[in-house]
Amino acid sequence: MRLKSWATAVVLLVVLGMTGTVHSQTKTKVDAESLARVTHDITYLASDAMEGRGVETKGLEIAGDFVREEFKKMGLKSGTKDGSYFQRFDVPLVEKTDSTGSKLEVTLAGNKISMEVANDFQPLMAGGAGTAEGDVIFVGYGISAPDLGYDDYEGIDVTDKIVLMIRRTPQFGVEGSKFGTEDARTHAFIDTKLRLARKMGASGILFVNDNSTAAEEDTLSQPRVFGRGSRRLTVPFLHVARAQADKILAASPVKVGDAEFKTLQEVETHIESELKPVSQPLANCSAKCVTKFTPKSVKAWNVVGVLEGEGPHADETVIVGAHYDHLGFGGYGSRRPRAQEIHNGADDNATGTAAVLELARRFAKSGKKPARRMVFIGFSGEERGLVGSEYYVNKPLFPLEDTVTMLNFDMIGNLRNNTANIGGTGTGSGLQEVAQIATEGLPIEMDVSPALGGGSDHLPFVRKNVPVLFCNTGDNPLYHTPEDDTETINMPGTVMVVDYCEALLKGVVGMPERPKFSRAPRAQRRRRPSVFFGVLTSPSSDEDAPGLLVSRMARNSPAKKGGLQVGDLIQKVGDQEFKSQNRLTRFINSKKPGDKITISVLRDGEKVDIEVELVAP
Repeated sequence: MRLKSWATAVVLLVVLGMTGTVHSQTKTKVDAESLARVTHDITYLASDAMEGRGVETKGLEIAGDFVREEFKKMGLKSGTKDGSYFQRFDVPLVEKTDSTGSKLEVTLAGNKISMEVANDFQPLMAGGAGTAEGDVIFVGYGISAPDLGYDDYEGIDVTDKIVLMIRRTPQFGVEGSKFGTEDARTHAFIDTKLRLARKMGASGILFVNDNSTAAEEDTLSQPRVFGRGSRRLTVPFLHVARAQADKILAASPVKVGDAEFKTLQEVETHIESELKPVSQPLANCSAKCVTKFTPKSVKAWNVVGVLEGEGPHADETVIVGAHYDHLGFGGYGSRRPRAQEIHNGADDNATGTAAVLELARRFAKSGKKPARRMVFIGFSGEERGLVGSEYYVNKPLFPLEDTVTMLNFDMIGNLRNNTANIGGTGTGSGLQEVAQIATEGLPIEMDVSPALGGGSDHLPFVRKNVPVLFCNTGDNPLYHTPEDDTETINMPGTVMVVDYCEALLKGVVGMPERPKFSRAPRAQRRRRPSVFFGVLTSPSSDEDAPGLLVSRMARNSPAKKGGLQVGDLIQKVGDQEFKSQNRLTRFINSKKPGDKITISVLRDGEKVDIEVELVAP
C-alpha cells in the first residue's frame, strides 16, 4: 500500500490556513474549507482501499456507497423511485477464453496435432471471435515496409490463408538498424500487424514471440493484453508457443536456396543477418483456428441525487455528472497492461467525482432552490465503454426532452498555467455566452470552445440531442497508468475549476430560455485541416518557463523536418504565445499550405528559432 503522504500534508496545510502555498503552480488563494473537502474526497476515492474502482472490485461498491452517503448528508433526494439512489445495470465483460470452444488444430503431412489452450496457444481478443481454416503461410515478421526495403508480403498471396508471423521486427533494439528508428517503431505494433494481415486477405493469424521477448520465458499473452483490433477487421488471432511453432517448422521447414530452417531461432538469425524476407507457404501444413470467448457481466450502478427546482422552469433538468469508476488492478484499458497493480485513477476520475460532490454541496446549502431541477450523477462503467451513461439516456430517470443541459467532468486535476477547457458550447444556443460570462472575476482562464471532444459520458447525451458541456484540464501523461495518484493532483487548481463551474451552472440553471440544441455550426465542426503540422503538446508544468511542451511528433511531419524536437518548449509561434493545444491547433489551421511559421522554443536552456513550412494534409 502506498502512503499518501502528500495528500495528508495538504490537509494539514489547509487546517493551518496555508492555502496559498500548497502547489507551486497555483498561488491564488482558494477557500480553505472547499480545498479541504475536495482534497479529502479525491484522496479517499483514489486510495488503495478503493482497489482502483474497477467494475469487478469491492472498492467500486465502496466508492458508490460513499457518493450516495454524501448526497444524503447534503439533503439531496434519491433520483430513483425505490429511494436507493442507485440506478442499477449490467456491465458486459468479455474477458475469459472459452477453453472448450477455442481450438487450434495443425495438420502436418496428414497428421493432426491438437494444441492445448493456455499452454500451447492463447486466443487474443484483438482478433475477435471466429473460425479460420486453410493452408499455413510463413510471413516472417508480418511487416510491409517498402520504404525500408523490406516487405514480408511482397510476391506472396495470403488470401484466405493462415499466416504464421514473428513478434516485433528484425534487429529489434539494435542500434543503427533500419528498424531502430522512431519512425520504424510502428512496424512492431500489434495493431499494425493485425490490420495489415487482414488487409492482405489472411483468414487467421498464428503469432509467436520473437527470440528477445522469449529470452527468459516464452509467455503467452492474456486475451486482452495487447491489440485493440476492430469489428471491421475481425480475424482469429492466436498467440502460439515457440515450442509449438518449432514443431511445425520441424515438419515443414522454411527453405532458402539449399538451406532448410527447422526452428524459429534459425529463421530469425537468417532474416536478421540478411534483412531479406523469406515468406513462403509451409509444405503440407494447414490449420484450423477457432477463437471463442465467454461473455459475462457484473452489476454496477449510477448514483443519482436530486435537488428540486422552483419556479416556471422547475420541471426542466440540468444534469451534472462524472464517472467514479476506473481500471481496478489494470489489464483492460491500462496503458501498462502488464502492470497488474492498483490503478488509483486520481485524475481519472476521482477529481471529476469530487467536483460533482462539491457542487452538489454548494447548491444544496445555498438556502435557495434553483430555477431548474439539478440532477447530480456519479456514472459507473465509463471505462468499459460509457455503459452507465448509455444506460441512463436509454432509461432516463427524468425526461430527456426536458433535460436542457448536461455538464460532464472528466480529469480536472491537472490545471496548468491557470487554464482549463470547457467544450461543447456549440451544442446549445446561449451556452457560449454563459460560459464566457462565468469567467469574469475568477482567477482562471477557460479555453471555451464550441467544438466537443473527449470520449466521455457527455457523448450519449449529445447523441440524444441534449446540449452538453465538457470540462477538463487537458492531457495527463499519467492517464491510465498506476502512477495516476493523489500526490500528482493540483488540488487548489481543481477547486478553482469547481469555482468556475459553479458560476457556469448558475448561468445555465438561470437562463431565461432553455438552450436550443444544435449540431456544431459548419465552421465549428471537425473537418479535415487545411494544413499538416504534426505536433502534440501539453502545457509546461514550470511556472517560470511557461509554454507548450512538445510531447509527440508525427513521422515525416513538417515540424520534425523543420527541426522541432520532442522535449522542446514552444514559447512563441510568430509573435503569439499559446497556453493550450486547442488554441495552437486553431492558429495552425488558419494557415495555408506553403505558409512558413517561426517557432521560438527553449531547448536545454537555450532559445532556438525554427522555421517550419506547412504542407497540405
